[in-house]
Amino acid sequence: MARLFRKRGAATAPAVEPSMGDEPAKRPVAVDAEAHADSGEATSKRRRWIGPIQIVVVLAIIVAVFLYARAPGRDAGAPPAFANMQDDPLPIVNIVRPLASPTTIEVDATGTVNVRNYVALTPQVGGRVVSISPALRAGGTFAADEQLLVIDRRDFELALDQARADIAAAQSTLMLQRAESDAARANYALLHPNEDVPPLVARIPQIAQARAQLSGAQARSEIAALNLRRTSFSLPFDGRVTESTAEVGQVLLAGQSFGRAFAFDALEVVVPIAADELERIDPAIGRSATVRADSDSIEATVERVSAELDERTRFAQLYLRFGPETSPPPPGTFVDVVVDGPAVERTFVLPPAAEQINRSVWVVAQGVLEPVVPRTLGNSAEGWVVGAFDYKDGVVLGAVPGAEAGLPVDIGSEARGRFGDAPRGEG
Repeated sequence: MARLFRKRGAATAPAVEPSMGDEPAKRPVAVDAEAHADSGEATSKRRRWIGPIQIVVVLAIIVAVFLYARAPGRDAGAPPAFANMQDDPLPIVNIVRPLASPTTIEVDATGTVNVRNYVALTPQVGGRVVSISPALRAGGTFAADEQLLVIDRRDFELALDQARADIAAAQSTLMLQRAESDAARANYALLHPNEDVPPLVARIPQIAQARAQLSGAQARSEIAALNLRRTSFSLPFDGRVTESTAEVGQVLLAGQSFGRAFAFDALEVVVPIAADELERIDPAIGRSATVRADSDSIEATVERVSAELDERTRFAQLYLRFGPETSPPPPGTFVDVVVDGPAVERTFVLPPAAEQINRSVWVVAQGVLEPVVPRTLGNSAEGWVVGAFDYKDGVVLGAVPGAEAGLPVDIGSEARGRFGDAPRGEG
């Protein structure tokens, strides 16, 4: 041991020969320092390698997990995304196999009953009101030419009598001028035989003036008679009063409005419609429509289409006219409208349950789901109308949990009835 200590210490300690008394005390100190240095160097080396080793281990674990996840299942032919589902039962879907057939396109929309134009209640003559019909109240209905209001007639009756007197006076003046003309012609003939009678001698201008005065008197008489008839206020259409301020004893002025009304045939339905839906029923003017208000169904016809799109909604406007023998709902009523479009060949009428997100459908193709976006043509009373397409094994009805392209499924029941049972790939 003394030789070992001496040999190891010779490399590090000074070349001084210690005494025998000092050797046991000094050489262990040199040995401990050397051991401590070796230990520190080894620890530092281990710390430098710990970090890279941990990173390598983590990366190895990640690679192992990734390779495990991509490992094929027992069925090598199954899609990789669904390999872990081979031991679980496949989702069961219900399908329909629609028949291609002609269909009349229908466009469903909502609209509002509006009045095309209101009529101001304005008398043509002024005077004091002496009577008012109960129909001339807000909400009252009236028939064409029904007497709604009467203005005091006495002033107009006197004006008519005056006009008739003027007629009589003009007639008398005309008769006098004619008599004087005849006498003047006779006298001139005695004095100037075989000569033409001058117009002034024959009083031709005076006779023309008398005739004009008679015509003026007759016109004033007709005006007076017309004003007298206008003291009875009425409207030339069947309609309804929306507001009125007239009362018995009130003095009305000619041309001053005292209320408002509308004609029943001025009611129409205004229907906002998207440009693509308008294209489906083109030409729209003249097409039949059904207006539903509450439980009532009223027939109507598309009368006009707006000349431009609304600048905010980019919708066009359809204007529907009610039939002559219908009872339209009051203005402001919200209604559901179904406009009949053209008949289209080779279409599918799908039940509402077939529609998926963004108006797409799922079809089953060789046991897996496949998305299809059919061409939407509109709606009918029986369902969703689309252009015919290849639906493979069938169109899926209802939602499928976790549905995505390529998902393996089993076909359950098949819808019957209206949609029929066509051979696979019909369309």
